[in-house]
Amino acid sequence: ELNEAEKVEVRKRSEEISTPDRIFKVVFVGDSAVGKTCFLHRFCYNRFKPLFNATIGVDFTVKTIKVGSRVVALQLWDTAGQERFRSITKQYFRKADGVLLLFDVTSEQSFLNVRNWIDSVRAGVDDSTVMALVGNKVYPVDLFGSDSARNTVYRAGKKLAEEFGMPFYETSAYTGYGIEHCMKSIAERLQKREEQHLQDALKLEMEPASKKRSWCCL
Repeated sequence: ELNEAEKVEVRKRSEEISTPDRIFKVVFVGDSAVGKTCFLHRFCYNRFKPLFNATIGVDFTVKTIKVGSRVVALQLWDTAGQERFRSITKQYFRKADGVLLLFDVTSEQSFLNVRNWIDSVRAGVDDSTVMALVGNKVYPVDLFGSDSARNTVYRAGKKLAEEFGMPFYETSAYTGYGIEHCMKSIAERLQKREEQHLQDALKLEMEPASKKRSWCCL
């Protein structure tokens, strides 16, 4: 349930941005307590709300942003990380345009579990789905203990993302660090993918006609 300030923010953004040119479905996955719900709350309402009950099943919200000259609506699906909801979560990978895999940079286990999440996601999406790895809960250096510890986490995340051919982002739902950049980059990649699909479809339509013109008459 949104409070009054959040409702005003939603109405304000709805008035500022016209009807979207395109809607993209983006699914957030990862272990429980990595900060998926807080990430989405920060992105949609620019607020940090620390006290959330664990997501049960799936929830979603919509955020509309501008990408270049186009207006894009992101349908953001927040999924449960608990094992007992995995079968429900998998259903929402289907027809996903993008998937963000989150882990908690202060939890080694959530990072180790990323590979399992990647396997689950790839079993349910097509090859063109935009995927990204996100290390959430990035805090000032002193909370890591040292700058080298922070760099170690970053290098590990970057290496894993590169292994699976996806970008890596560091974010903090608490401070807002990196979240706008992450989501804007994802929206740009989704828009680019859409444009490529349109170009490919146009080529397929043109191809038969060009082949017919190249045939020789006997």
